Amino acid sequence: MSKHAFLLLSPPGNPGKIANPLEYATQLDDAGHEVVVWFDGGSTFWFEELSDRPAPALDAYRAAKERGLITGVCNHCATHKGVVETVEDEGFEITGDAHQPDVGALVDDGYELHIV
Repeated sequence: MSKHAFLLLSPPGNPGKIANPLEYATQLDDAGHEVVVWFDGGSTFWFEELSDRPAPALDAYRAAKERGLITGVCNHCATHKGVVETVEDEGFEITGDAHQPDVGALVDDGYELHIV
């Protein structure tokens, strides 16, 4: 099986750019592939007013989160966009302001990058 890393960069104003990659990640997981998802850049705003997100996107997020596919949220982006508290309220740890993920390490580990 293959390895896939989804790097979500899009702000939540276009919920399809959140919902679709999360759905694809879930489908790949169903098929036995190794999958990780990172919220980076503008997608870190996703966690603000989470309950107001459109149902398809919110359902895709919850499914991916329940499966443990969401590896983390970029510390740098969450810190500099002022969303640390909402990210942590959702159960993700922000441990400083270093940029994440390390895409070089992901590629070295055999992950195919999907950047949305």
